Amino acid sequence: MADDLRRAYKQRFEEELEPERYEIFDLLDTLPPDRRDFLKVLGGGLFLLVTVRAQGQDVPVRVQVAENGTYRAFTGKMDMGQGARTLLTQAFAEELRVPLDRVDLVMGDTLLCPDDGGTWSSLTSPQTVPVIRQAAAAVRAARLGGSDVLTSASDWQTLGTSTHNVNSRAIVTGAKTYPTDLRGPGVLHAAIVRSPHHRASLVSFDASAAEKVAGASVLRDVDLLAVVATDAGTARRAAAQIRAEWKSEPVTPQDAWPQLFKKTAVAPVEQPRARYPPLLVRGDVDAGLASAARRKSSTYWLPPIAHVPLEPRAALAEWKGNEVTIRCGVQAPFLVRQEVAKALNVPEAQVRIVALDSGGAFGGKQRGECEVEAARLSRLAGAPVRVAWTREEEFTCSYTRPAGLLEIESGVDAAGRLTAMRFANYNSGAAGITPPYEVPNHWIGFYRAQADVRQGSYRSLAAVANAFARESHMDEWAADLQLDPVEFRLRHVTDARLREVIERTATRFGWGKTSAGRGRGVGLSCNLEKDARLALFVEVEVAGSDVRVVRMVATGDFGAALNPDNLRNQMTGALIQGIGGALWERVTFDGTSQQTRRLTGYRVPRFSDLPDMDVQLIDRRDVAPAGAGESPITLTAPAIASAIFAATGQRRRTLPL
Repeated sequence: MADDLRRAYKQRFEEELEPERYEIFDLLDTLPPDRRDFLKVLGGGLFLLVTVRAQGQDVPVRVQVAENGTYRAFTGKMDMGQGARTLLTQAFAEELRVPLDRVDLVMGDTLLCPDDGGTWSSLTSPQTVPVIRQAAAAVRAARLGGSDVLTSASDWQTLGTSTHNVNSRAIVTGAKTYPTDLRGPGVLHAAIVRSPHHRASLVSFDASAAEKVAGASVLRDVDLLAVVATDAGTARRAAAQIRAEWKSEPVTPQDAWPQLFKKTAVAPVEQPRARYPPLLVRGDVDAGLASAARRKSSTYWLPPIAHVPLEPRAALAEWKGNEVTIRCGVQAPFLVRQEVAKALNVPEAQVRIVALDSGGAFGGKQRGECEVEAARLSRLAGAPVRVAWTREEEFTCSYTRPAGLLEIESGVDAAGRLTAMRFANYNSGAAGITPPYEVPNHWIGFYRAQADVRQGSYRSLAAVANAFARESHMDEWAADLQLDPVEFRLRHVTDARLREVIERTATRFGWGKTSAGRGRGVGLSCNLEKDARLALFVEVEVAGSDVRVVRMVATGDFGAALNPDNLRNQMTGALIQGIGGALWERVTFDGTSQQTRRLTGYRVPRFSDLPDMDVQLIDRRDVAPAGAGESPITLTAPAIASAIFAATGQRRRTLPL
């Protein structure tokens, strides 16, 4: 820990950690690196900081113990609606061997919590749960003088059970507060004057009319122009009266993006240690293609799409002296702290992010755009300032899922088995690019490319694009070879767990028993993503340009199911969200601006779109859990595309379908 952050902790721990309830012991300077030797300080109430090893690094996890035997636990992870708060509470309770209601979990406070990394890439179950279990077991051993060995899966009392959300009552009664609910004494509400362009700089403005609005104040910090007032309505009315002139930056026409990506592509280089290797090479792909009995080339395209969380961004910033505290809803509190500090040119120790459970994110709340705006305006106003984005701002001021161009060339031998594949992804990313199929000669690469629009993480990153192209290509081969699509995939799958998932799902779906054609079709997809084995079979009805998903049958093998009901919910939700990206969602741009600005022009799945769904799990208690928040969404688009082909004979290679 850096010296300035250490000092900040020492100065503020006593106030923040309720010394009237907890006896605070400062272990920051004396803590040894081995959790087995950590200071065993016992008493009526204590504060323990335990350091455990995870992913080759020391990760601190704090646990407070009150005199009445209740615990307060700390994590830098966040709950964005995916159930992380409940799951991590389960993990603490399991190893502390106490009921759930004896654990109070503090999440996402950069002053109090360890940096467990952002809430992304489905890492909470495989990485954070083990760290928390180890820390809780160490605390248990210290208090009871026993062993710190982790509880075996066969003896779990809390983990492995379908536990209701720990905040379920507050959620359904409306008592739970979200970032949008942030208010407080003396808080000013901000309305920001936005440029109509995607990128622009402020040239001039006329705020004379706005300054006449009672209670409104106009603030400017370089290109940030806003009105603050004691209520949001006044701020918005005044901001609407400001006339601003902007200098815009051009955006490449959207239909020219594929050519732009190819023109600006940076060839991938091998990076073996990368989480998502940009280049995978095996055998000799050129020789494999040259010797193939038959060859096929296909191109696939995905447009940018928006995250559309139920709750748009909101942040409340307040300065006290040279320190700022920002309450907000973000996926990566420590990353946002870094962004705020850099934007305001202050040390990170002077920035505190207090993140609240948020109404959805899907990768869209990793950055600190809203938080930076609130902090800048609060410093100008000399008062706490609340910035709450509208739905239009959520569309236009955030980033989108990157567009992707994917090109595949492959060959099969005389027996109809793939011998070679060249797979190229331009711009959208390397996540999920590793195939689940055995192909003796392959070249699989991700080309970074120039993009004129803001782009960033979306649920599963680029795995949706890579799975759509790969699974569609497999489906094309099966059709050309007149082979059953299930059989063709299985002849290339060597992973026993994935084979079982495919076969179980096919049986439950009744594959081979449903007739196709005349507007009705069935299709499938499978994947091995983030160590999860997945399969989806779908049935669709097609009438003209309208596609309706009638039925979904899916199976997921995520290793040990730590909370089976929530795990099934995560898989179900991801499959439903994938319907939107598969059938309708697309963000459009003209020469300077984003045209998609409201939900009236952006179709997401509705209740009336939901198919009959059968989602099942294979629970393997003897296997470490895999992340489940992202991987299932990779199945939806290729399975629907497969079913559309079966219904119509039309092969659609561009999303939305």
